[in-house]
Amino acid sequence: MKTQAPRIKYYDEQQTGSVRKALEQDVLGWPGVTAKPMMGCLCYFHGRKFFAFLVTRAVVITKLAEEDRATLSKEMRGGPFEMDGKTVKAWVRVPLRGPGDVKSVLPFVRKSYDST
Repeated sequence: MKTQAPRIKYYDEQQTGSVRKALEQDVLGWPGVTAKPMMGCLCYFHGRKFFAFLVTRAVVITKLAEEDRATLSKEMRGGPFEMDGKTVKAWVRVPLRGPGDVKSVLPFVRKSYDST
């Protein structure tokens, strides 16, 4: 997959490429998963529904129970997703410092995938 940073407004491949590679090593192997740029981010779809997306130095997980969002907020400094002055409380943005952080967040990404 080719990702060109200048074409994706909220995602910088130079800063987040190693995280993307670590995440995609797992998620692109799940049945029906595809990745494509959308909304200025790099989105991951299960069929026609997206379950997560990458922004620079973070993953946003879109389909989680409130309990899981609270766990990510407490344990991984996650919080509601904000873009262009709007907050989506049901989506949790989790900062990722590097590829090593992906393992911790992957079970939550999988839960989101399983909800689609």
